[in-house]
Amino acid sequence: MIEINLLPKDLRKGKGVFTLKKNTAYLLGGGGIILVLLIFISILQGVRLQSLNRKIAEGQRRKEELKESIRLVDALGELKIKILQRLSAIEALDRDRSTWVDIMEDLSSRVPDYLWLSAFKEIPPVVPAVVPNVQNPEAEMADTLKKAQAQIQPPPVLGRKVTIVGYAFSLNSLATFMINLMRSSYFKNIELNYVKSTELEKQKAFSFQLTSDLFYTSQLPSKKELATTQTEISSP
Repeated sequence: MIEINLLPKDLRKGKGVFTLKKNTAYLLGGGGIILVLLIFISILQGVRLQSLNRKIAEGQRRKEELKESIRLVDALGELKIKILQRLSAIEALDRDRSTWVDIMEDLSSRVPDYLWLSAFKEIPPVVPAVVPNVQNPEAEMADTLKKAQAQIQPPPVLGRKVTIVGYAFSLNSLATFMINLMRSSYFKNIELNYVKSTELEKQKAFSFQLTSDLFYTSQLPSKKELATTQTEISSP
């Protein structure tokens, strides 16, 4: 028997043959390409992520190393400041060595009878606190060193304070001592901090403390002026 298929060619189905339309094939091909691109992009992103992780780990390690370096720099900076301060103190002592002899001679010459001194101290200048700059530690260290060097320079002529502690058997002796100090070229702005009644070897006495500005650097009076001042003090 002869069979004739009268359907159009595009509707005919071959036996056991799987056919697809062109649009469906294009869609499947495009999907495959997109899938391949997605796989490629995911692999590329994975490689970049691994590279970033390595850089982060390296940055963390570098950060720890810098912490140790910063601590070392801070320690060296503090050591340098201490050394500069000690050198400055030694230079000041050497520079004013003869001046201190004159100061002590002048001070002893102004101590009246029935009064003696137990302490003479120089008050060090106050060093302001420095707030650390965590954003730029190197710049902060440089600023700290500059401030430290500026602070340990010789002070102004009347920039140093001294305290004088002693005992007197009478208030008149204390008053005389303060008047004598006021006449000195080395001591200015004498102030009485306190005077207290006490007992020394069963004798009534008075303990006292004075503060004064010390004038002892470049503009010291000459020997002649000191001799004139002492002559005026000793004269009735």
